[in-house]
Amino acid sequence: MQSNPPVPHSATVDDKGIHVTTAAGKSRTYSGGEVMTLTQVIDLADGSATLCQASTETCLELVDESVKLAGDCDALIAEITAKGVGANLIGKCEVLKEQLDLQASAAKELHYKIQDGEETCRTASANAELRHGPIFRAVADSPLTKPAERDFYNAR
Repeated sequence: MQSNPPVPHSATVDDKGIHVTTAAGKSRTYSGGEVMTLTQVIDLADGSATLCQASTETCLELVDESVKLAGDCDALIAEITAKGVGANLIGKCEVLKEQLDLQASAAKELHYKIQDGEETCRTASANAELRHGPIFRAVADSPLTKPAERDFYNAR
């Protein structure tokens, strides 16, 4: 037997949010962004996964652009070398090429990290539906409009 059994809270909803009052008389208002339905959680996870997917594509585009520009730097260095123009310009082109290589490497690493984030969001969405979907639908489809009294849940 529990020494302090759970006590139900009362809640009201209006245009300012959800107002919850505990049995001890403490109250708190949730703006709506803090209390989410299962559908909102799934939609948020799916939306985040879609955003991650778009970001990974942007990272890959950045990798391609960096590699292309690094190749242009190589061609420019070869042309400058063939013409015998100053070593200072060649040094600056080599530094630029190194920076482009670093940028490509960082974008590729970020691509993999965001891809992992996308997978995590999709997994969270699927798990939320799998674990909580049936009870959520049962409650949503129920004709009852308020929870049962505590004795109902404590009955064995």
